[in-house]
Amino acid sequence: MNLKLVTALCFLLALPLAGGVAAENAADAAPQAPLFRGDESRPADALVLFDGFDVSAWTTLDGKQPIPWKVENGYMEVRGGSIRTRAAFTDVQLHLEFWLPLMADAKGQARANSGVYLQGSYEVQILDSYGEPPRIDEAAAIYGVAPPMVNASRPPETWQTYDILFRAPRHDADGKLVRNARMTVFHNGVCIHDNVEIPGPTRAAMERPLSVPGPIMIQDHGNPIRFRNIWVRPLK
Repeated sequence: MNLKLVTALCFLLALPLAGGVAAENAADAAPQAPLFRGDESRPADALVLFDGFDVSAWTTLDGKQPIPWKVENGYMEVRGGSIRTRAAFTDVQLHLEFWLPLMADAKGQARANSGVYLQGSYEVQILDSYGEPPRIDEAAAIYGVAPPMVNASRPPETWQTYDILFRAPRHDADGKLVRNARMTVFHNGVCIHDNVEIPGPTRAAMERPLSVPGPIMIQDHGNPIRFRNIWVRPLK
């Protein structure tokens, strides 16, 4: 994924509009430090969740233990249970890279299965669905809510990327839901979900209130999925 392009799109989408034009004149805006100075793999304002070595941003689901996942050669590999971030988030841009093993004898949901949950509640499915038609429970689906517009999967044993723009649900002062969560997803640089509304938590979500910030969770589904270069940018 062209990270500079994604970051620029996030910035443009966040600009306030009035009468169809930007309310602020760029010439009057305060100076901004560059997000990139060369060929960095992440913008300067990103909060790094995993850099290939340090897993201190992650904990077990109960929030009490270091994660049991294997860490080597710049990646971490699923084993011993699902994990979540120690920090909690609402609106974010999330980038993560993952690698799926070839499980030639497995079928369907048993074929290199995992998932990433925004706010601990809304899953983007991770699965080896290479060459399959888009489905509501296959690779890159917002699980049980929306299949991807196209299947942008690479073959197994190839590094892949998700870039996710997530807007958390909104609640009024009394805690009443006034707007559902929404999500835009790029899979290997291809837009596969465009501002999709999510009516509620997806399957196997954490049991938690949706009116407060929540962690990012990565699911252990019993398969040795690898992850690297995970970072977020909280969105204003």
